[in-house]
Amino acid sequence: MRRLALLLALVLLAPAPSSLRPAPATAGDFERPSMTADYIPYRRERKRQMARYSERHYGRREYLLTRTKVIVLHFTATSTYQPVWNHFASNSPSRGELPGVCTQFVIDKDGTIYKLVRTYIRCRHAIGLNHRSLGIEMVQETGEGSHWAAQQILNRRRQIRAALRLTRYLRQRFDIGMRDVIGHAMSNNSRYFRDLQGWRNDHTDWLWRDVKQFRRKLRAIS
Repeated sequence: MRRLALLLALVLLAPAPSSLRPAPATAGDFERPSMTADYIPYRRERKRQMARYSERHYGRREYLLTRTKVIVLHFTATSTYQPVWNHFASNSPSRGELPGVCTQFVIDKDGTIYKLVRTYIRCRHAIGLNHRSLGIEMVQETGEGSHWAAQQILNRRRQIRAALRLTRYLRQRFDIGMRDVIGHAMSNNSRYFRDLQGWRNDHTDWLWRDVKQFRRKLRAIS
């Protein structure tokens, strides 16, 4: 009995197998930033439209976003959030095709992160990349031009802090490289760009020089 008791004690004191121990926290483990779910209608018909769009432009009938490799930065060309939600929710044709445009995230000027579409659903936010990318819109008027608008965001403390935290979290979650955090204006040159219809982006939001500043800030908190 004494020998049995000793064996039981040794078993209880022995360290748990590595497969059962919680993984140690690392410097790369970032918290999911606080966000507000404000989903646009994205029901069966819109999913079918997205699948057909994907077949035409990417060669495969699919509405799921399963191989995310790019984060595309945008600004809304509006002064407030609500018109953005309304436009994305309307599902109005864009360039004569359905579904309408949308993006997964919108960040308001006060730093509120709105989640409009789940991250495993495709949105039309950047030609040639909708099958591989997540979109982050930031509420901002165009004003004096794209560079000026991006600079307003970069210097708006709450908004840029939220954008950086969200981007840092998404990069880690989907294993996205820094070079693949791009502006809409850079989309045509992405290594993941593909469009079977020959479409190209003509937007100038988030130019290369502004994305360089964004990446520099991102590195500082990563």
